[in-house]
Amino acid sequence: MTLVSIPANPVPENVVAGTIKTPDGAELRFARWAPPAGRKGTVCVFTGRSEQIEKYFETVTDLRDRGFAVAMIDWRGQGHSSRRLRDPRKGYVRDFSDYEVDVETFVQQVVLPDCPPPHFALAHSMGAAVMLRVAHAGKRWFDRMVLSAPMIDLPGRRTGLPARALLRLLRLAG
Repeated sequence: MTLVSIPANPVPENVVAGTIKTPDGAELRFARWAPPAGRKGTVCVFTGRSEQIEKYFETVTDLRDRGFAVAMIDWRGQGHSSRRLRDPRKGYVRDFSDYEVDVETFVQQVVLPDCPPPHFALAHSMGAAVMLRVAHAGKRWFDRMVLSAPMIDLPGRRTGLPARALLRLLRLAG
């Protein structure tokens, strides 16, 4: 499995990319970058909804410049990982807990065998919400987590009538 490189966003050097398979059959694309000299451990980057590995190349370069190895996945139904729907433009997950399976598979098949400890998680949006669930479940794969803008649903909040009308109008407008 290859990564997409363009002149404005080249693939950082020393990368290994491939796919791993979850117990329920999803194929996840991963990438890991070897640690530079004077390594400090591995930062596992978990992206937000509809993001993919390539969006984080600048972050990968910055982390490696600071002495960290980096490892990432494309979530199931996103990026270049497998999709359950025929339309490749649509992301889908049966249940949000499936993303926890993605994390466990990634940790067991890529991070623990191939990435130097200590292990850190850097997660944004949907990835941060998944990491909150992982931490709540008592998984102790990461020494530290940095969570940016976790995508959290606020139970009991209801969209007001004016906002619902505006959303309906925007949907009709395309």
